[in-house]
Amino acid sequence: MHIKLMGPARVLVVFAFLLTPVGTYAMSGMDMHSGHGGGTTALSKSMGESINSSESEIEITYSADGKTAIFVSGRNGSIPSPGVPYHFDIWMSHNVNGKWQAPIHLGPGIDPTVGPNINTSAWELEPSFSDDGNVIYFTRYEPGNLSTGDLYVTQKINGVWQPARNWNDVPELPHINTPTGEEHCPIIASDSLIYFNYQQPGVTQDSDVWKVEKKDGVWQKPESLGPRLNSPYRDHMHWTGLSKDGKSLIITSTRPDMGSRGGHDLWISYQNPKGEWQEPLNLGDTINTAGEDMCWTFTPDGKTFTGSWGLRDSYNHDVVWVQKDNVPLLKNFDPIGPPPNLLTVNKKKFSETK
Repeated sequence: MHIKLMGPARVLVVFAFLLTPVGTYAMSGMDMHSGHGGGTTALSKSMGESINSSESEIEITYSADGKTAIFVSGRNGSIPSPGVPYHFDIWMSHNVNGKWQAPIHLGPGIDPTVGPNINTSAWELEPSFSDDGNVIYFTRYEPGNLSTGDLYVTQKINGVWQPARNWNDVPELPHINTPTGEEHCPIIASDSLIYFNYQQPGVTQDSDVWKVEKKDGVWQKPESLGPRLNSPYRDHMHWTGLSKDGKSLIITSTRPDMGSRGGHDLWISYQNPKGEWQEPLNLGDTINTAGEDMCWTFTPDGKTFTGSWGLRDSYNHDVVWVQKDNVPLLKNFDPIGPPPNLLTVNKKKFSETK
């Protein structure tokens, strides 16, 4: 999930949790109704009742064959988070004969040959399958505090899902989790280039998009993508929002200018001939509304764009979709597929360090 406590200088408070004098988090502007209401674009369609419920559904991604989806939901069966009124867990659904089946909770009691036990009383968000289906990358947050995200990974070895590990504890992955900020939802472009979302007090403006590269077998120090792409507001991207040629990047941003429709919108940025990322362009009314449009990804065939929509300042989201070619700025966008499994070469090492 790409939302956090906003700084006091920012009037735009999107899904912010405000710290009360007694030390608990209260929701600002939360839509408390069970129905999701209208407001999506004319071309967007719901993913249907198997995926959507009366609670929040966000951040859907897919297996390489498109037959399995994992997403975030607060539906009945999720693990309660103490001290806050909302909870978020990762769920999995299979598509059988063109129909999404009842989702499976990836929590205690699950058969480890079916899926990993990764849900806790914390908030588990932003899941994605690796291209071979043997890894799930995700983010875990302290309940109610979306400035505390750390990246995690779980791997299937010999058909059995293993306990989740913090990225910093896995030798193949870059050491980017910090104790004081938020690191979330990377785009793994290759085994030597990862884009990720980073929020660090005194370092980033808000949440910004950064990259980390491997050179001569060593992961280097992360770098910002620069002030043209990153604004003073919240800027972040989601799993498959990079073109295959690496020169176009889709981001979600709360920037209020440059054609914003309001709330979180989807934008696209291009590299110039020098490889510098430019100021993004709003994807327009086919995707964006005055509500919250965020965390969109592509199906593996690259033809369908799926994401979440909700009322302004609300967690009450549904997963919706549009055909990619119906979005003018995406007609020539050829997205990368599911992220590579960066743990393939060292499965034994991963197992031994559990």
